[in-house]
Amino acid sequence: MVDLSVGEVSGLIAAGVFIRISCYRVAFPAALVGFVGDENTVVTWSVLGRLLQSSPWPTLLQTDSAARHGVRRRVSYGLLLQTAIVTLVSVAAIVTPLGLYQTVEPAGSQDLEAFQFVKDDSPFGYGTPARMVAPFTRSCGEDACPGSSMNQTCVQQGLLLNCTDVVYDRSIPDIWMSTFTDGARQVNQSVSSIFDIQWRTQVNASDAFGSQGWYVKSGYRQIGILILDPGIHLVDGLIVDAQTGGIGFRNHTTPAPVHEYGSTWTEDILFIEPDTQCVDLNVTFDFYLTQNNTSRLAPRNLSLTDRGGFSQLARKSPDLSVPVDGNGQGPLDLRERAYKAAWANNFFTLAYFNATGPDPSNITRFDVTPGMKFNSSGSAMNSSGEVTSATFFIDYQSIRSTLFYGDYLDFSGSPTERNASASNATGNPFGISLSDFVAISEICAGSFSSSPANINSSMVGCGLVYGAARRTDGGSEFSPQPGSQWSIPVYSCAASVHATIRTVTFKYNGTGLAALNVTAATPKSYASPSDIPLWAVEDMHTTTLASAQPLWGLLGPANATIPPALAKNLTTVQQPTLRLPGTLNPDLLLINGPDYIPAKEGQNLPGVDFYAQALQNAFAITRPGAVGYEGYADYSGLTSLALYTKWRYLSATAAGAAQIINLVWTDIAANSVVGTRGWTTATTSTSTTSSSDTNTDTNNTSTVKVPVTPYTRRVRYRLPYAVPAILVLALSAAVLATAAVLLALGRTGAGKMRRLLDATSAGRIMGGFLWGGKEGVAAAAAVAGERKVKTDEWVRTVGKRAVSVRIVNAAAGGSGEEDNGEGDNGGNEKGRKQLVIRAVPGEGELGEEGRLMGRL
Repeated sequence: MVDLSVGEVSGLIAAGVFIRISCYRVAFPAALVGFVGDENTVVTWSVLGRLLQSSPWPTLLQTDSAARHGVRRRVSYGLLLQTAIVTLVSVAAIVTPLGLYQTVEPAGSQDLEAFQFVKDDSPFGYGTPARMVAPFTRSCGEDACPGSSMNQTCVQQGLLLNCTDVVYDRSIPDIWMSTFTDGARQVNQSVSSIFDIQWRTQVNASDAFGSQGWYVKSGYRQIGILILDPGIHLVDGLIVDAQTGGIGFRNHTTPAPVHEYGSTWTEDILFIEPDTQCVDLNVTFDFYLTQNNTSRLAPRNLSLTDRGGFSQLARKSPDLSVPVDGNGQGPLDLRERAYKAAWANNFFTLAYFNATGPDPSNITRFDVTPGMKFNSSGSAMNSSGEVTSATFFIDYQSIRSTLFYGDYLDFSGSPTERNASASNATGNPFGISLSDFVAISEICAGSFSSSPANINSSMVGCGLVYGAARRTDGGSEFSPQPGSQWSIPVYSCAASVHATIRTVTFKYNGTGLAALNVTAATPKSYASPSDIPLWAVEDMHTTTLASAQPLWGLLGPANATIPPALAKNLTTVQQPTLRLPGTLNPDLLLINGPDYIPAKEGQNLPGVDFYAQALQNAFAITRPGAVGYEGYADYSGLTSLALYTKWRYLSATAAGAAQIINLVWTDIAANSVVGTRGWTTATTSTSTTSSSDTNTDTNNTSTVKVPVTPYTRRVRYRLPYAVPAILVLALSAAVLATAAVLLALGRTGAGKMRRLLDATSAGRIMGGFLWGGKEGVAAAAAVAGERKVKTDEWVRTVGKRAVSVRIVNAAAGGSGEEDNGEGDNGGNEKGRKQLVIRAVPGEGELGEEGRLMGRL
């Protein structure tokens, strides 16, 4: 079906009308001639002449009135100008409407409107349980958290004070909650704080050491995978950026009034976003496929192949020291950190294979050549194609990520046992161990679990990303065959997470969350440096990141102040974004494997837990069935060809590998938490209850009025289509101006026009020709211009007389034979023909005849 605009329809209608009128002007005179004979009254000849001469027939038949030669130039040029103007008018009638079109666009004014909660009818909506009324609580290890208390029952036993039954007050003091909650509201009422973030799925859990005896923790269950559809998604409690990564916190509300064409408005929204940079290790894992006992294809003869990462490794070690003051909030070069980790990973790998010495500060040799292959000692397959390691597995239908550098090496067993499976007889003679590679992650991260919990402990996670396998023998990658050759790239990546404010433009047209769309979500622009908000991070002094992660949030505008009671416990920074504090704990992965649920007992504080948990699991992608897979979601792509195809495209480059980490983080975070801040949310939160409910109150309408721009329908025009009409107007104005000047000079007017019209009337010419005597005085006078004869008088005296008009051959000698169209040529001369105009006699009258002879 062709989609036509209003202008195009109007143009087609105009073209159709033009064609119909043109056909009518040709067909009607042709039909009328069929009813007209050679005998008519004189006035009939005048009227008929007007009709025929004004039709297209003179031009089509090139009759006398269409002649060009012998015509006075002024008349000839005038007719050409008239023809051009008429043609241009016809074109303008068709083209001009084509410029018309309708738009639905924002009106010029804004309305203040109340908002109401809108329910999410998608899987994320009905998969998100109703909010549980529960307090925000926190745990700080063996110590009481700032502002909280710890009670112990102590008994003096001789010289020994025996303290048992430790009970912690897990509640968060109101001053902490009000400081961050009110600070976010001062920036904008739509901006969330960490106390507007809740677990998407909640479960009650026992707390043996808490004063309440229970708390709410995450009950993570996968609802869906959003990252397959790039773009910005609105799901219950969140704005999910599946294009670049990041989630914004918003309990979705829409204007209560329903506008016919929708409405638009902007809000400032708190977003938490991952930031990842990767570099290529420039080594690949190469293998070929073979069928195993179950007739499934499996990798075999796995080798670690140098692609420049070994042979062209920089001979000078980069600075591998950990920053003394932590990561801080200043510039953080994640790509440089990823490079340092990649260099150290490749160097220790070469040392493991005895291709270099063990000291990165004193490199004396590199025994490696371009393209050299090493057998991965702890690889997925031995020479017989059997799995020899449960901790490392290469698969040709999935991707993988890990926090552990060098995890493709076997650190189990004695050096002798390792030597037997190494690529040479002196494999790992220096005793390169897992701790050497763990140190790489710590150097890249810039902080440890023992680092102090403060603003300088910005979280950085580092690890490896194994990309999708690519076929190297030229065959189809989606139709693997036994014996086909494959290669897997590997990347070193460093990632952090930051909080920022985005200005989000919403458009609402209809009902339900499906009718709410985000048209733009850009970083908030600040008019001047003084408008940049003030962020704060808790300084927990002697508490380390292993025990607790500090609170963080907005204090308000740049001129905001810290409450005196918290002056010693908060560190501030004024900047557009805040790099969030925390650390990843690879030790937990070694002990428990990947888990999407934080394991800290007694703590219900998703705003400080979820982003670290999501990043830790983004660096723990593994296929279903592998050791450590917990069954939450398959981000490896093994069970989803669509996701694997996406990963295959992204993992072809280091930038794409970074995007994989960002997207997986985003998807895990979207399944983990919800935002409870919306226009219908209460303005304050307390330490006894969580923030307002999300998907439960569909009739709740806010009293806050939000500026909303309604959409309206407007008719617009594209000016280029008006060119023909403008030309017509210009020519028309010129013609009218000329007529006005001639009228003022007395050279034109109604009198002269009447005389010329009468003089050129066929009937008056015939009457004057046939009745030039007494009875024809009126006609003769009119022809001579001696006096004016009104039409009624002329019709009464002459016009009703019948006249016949025929063309006869001159050779007929006036016999009156009608021309048959075959005129006598008379040799080289054309036949002479006569125009015979004959008055038809009435009763008692004799007919009169006049002959006009001419060479036709």
